[in-house]
Amino acid sequence: MTPFTLEKDSDLAFPLFTLLKASAGSGKTHALTKRFVQFLLSTRVPHNGLNNILAITFSNNAAREMKERILTWLKAAYLGEAGTLEELCEVLSLSPEGVSQRAGERIDEILDSYADFQVRTIDSFMATLFKASAIDFGYSPDFDILMSPDRIMGYAFSLFLRRVREGSGEAGFIGEMVDRVLENRPGDLPYPWDP
Repeated sequence: MTPFTLEKDSDLAFPLFTLLKASAGSGKTHALTKRFVQFLLSTRVPHNGLNNILAITFSNNAAREMKERILTWLKAAYLGEAGTLEELCEVLSLSPEGVSQRAGERIDEILDSYADFQVRTIDSFMATLFKASAIDFGYSPDFDILMSPDRIMGYAFSLFLRRVREGSGEAGFIGEMVDRVLENRPGDLPYPWDP
C-alpha cells in the first residue's frame, strides 16, 4: 500500500522528526496520517497531547485532506472497523479494545480543542511563529500577509519617491529611467504623457 513503513510505538526514540519526500501518489499523506494517529493514540509516546503534535504540508488542500483522513482513521478505530484496528495495532502497543477506547477519547479532545489540531501549511506555521516573535524582532504582531505583490510594490515605490530630492541618488536613478523610456519608445506611438 505504501513504501513508508512505521515502527511500533515501543521502538520510537524521541525527539523524533520525520520528513517524507517523494513523488505524488507515493503514499506520503497516508504515512503521515497514520503516524499522526499513532502518536495520538499511543500510551508510549511521551507528551502526545493534541497540542504537541504538528504536521506540516504544502497546501491548504493537503492540510484539509490530512485532517479529514486523521478523523476518518479515528472514527473507524472508535467504531471498531477490523481493518483499521488491525493496521493500527501493528504500530501501537495496545489491544484493539484499547485502540478503540483511545480513539474515542481523542475524537472528544479534537472536538473540544479543535484549534490544537495542528495540521498546517508551511506558510501558516511560519506566520504563527513570526507573529509569536514579532515583538522580539522589533515588529508589531498585528500584521497581514499579502499574497499579491501589488500593495507592497506600491508601498515600496511610495517610500522611494519620498526620498527623491534634487541631486539625490534616487533623483539620478529616476532621470536615467526617464531617459531610457524616451530613447526606446516607438516613433509613431507617443506616450499619453511626457516623462
